[in-house]
Amino acid sequence: MEIPRNFAPYEMWPEYDWLATLPPICQREWVKGENSAVRWSFWPITFEVQIGDTEPDLKAPGRLARPRIVRWNRVHRTDVPEGWHTTQFPWRVDAYHTLTPDYRSTWNKSSRRDLQLWLKRHHNITHTIEKLSIEEFRTAYKQSLTYKKIGGQQLACLMAKYTPETFELVGGRNKATGQIIAGTALLYSPTRSISMRETPFILPEARECFAMTALVDYWFAHSLARGTELQYFSYFAHAGTPKNWEGFSAFKRQFGIIEVAYPPTLWRAVGGKLW
Repeated sequence: MEIPRNFAPYEMWPEYDWLATLPPICQREWVKGENSAVRWSFWPITFEVQIGDTEPDLKAPGRLARPRIVRWNRVHRTDVPEGWHTTQFPWRVDAYHTLTPDYRSTWNKSSRRDLQLWLKRHHNITHTIEKLSIEEFRTAYKQSLTYKKIGGQQLACLMAKYTPETFELVGGRNKATGQIIAGTALLYSPTRSISMRETPFILPEARECFAMTALVDYWFAHSLARGTELQYFSYFAHAGTPKNWEGFSAFKRQFGIIEVAYPPTLWRAVGGKLW
């Protein structure tokens, strides 16, 4: 199946501030060229990551253009040019859903059932879906099962690149208590007519009222209203990924997606002695 023209890793979207997500303790810089690329250094080691199908210009200037390890993550290209070494597994597996007005018809039976139960028993009865402030989102995330399970790295990454112009924060709220029981961040790329969700979290109560499925439905409906063509999902379990990715991947696979496995990473050392 041919991949849609506007599908690409989120690091290639102009609306996504990839550089801001790198560890703040490191020196960081964008690398000019046809690919989306960054360098970062934690002395004495320097790294460069290039995403795209154009072979990197290893002489691209920059204050961090010192001896370094260069990783080249390709989107479609599968050949191995001279001087590059290949790894074994896809560098990531992402997915997309092509939006149509009847998008729910492509969801699996379980997700459609959960959404119907939400709409019948909870939507605007016991709980609401609403936009959140950055403070509400951060506070609820730190109370979540997600935070207890994987820590705060995803939250810190979101906080580093968040602006109200690029991200919409939404969550499920208990009407009686005011408690935020689930949430997610939504990023829309008008340039590519694509949208993704990230940094999702749930509290125990969310499982009882199917709040995360409701949040996915909110995302789909609002993307459709914006004229977005593709819903983008990232980080699917595959050979070489941590075992705990399986549960998150199973949830995302309910929503009528097509998975895309990128070719393995190529790498090479550049500029002589690395340290």
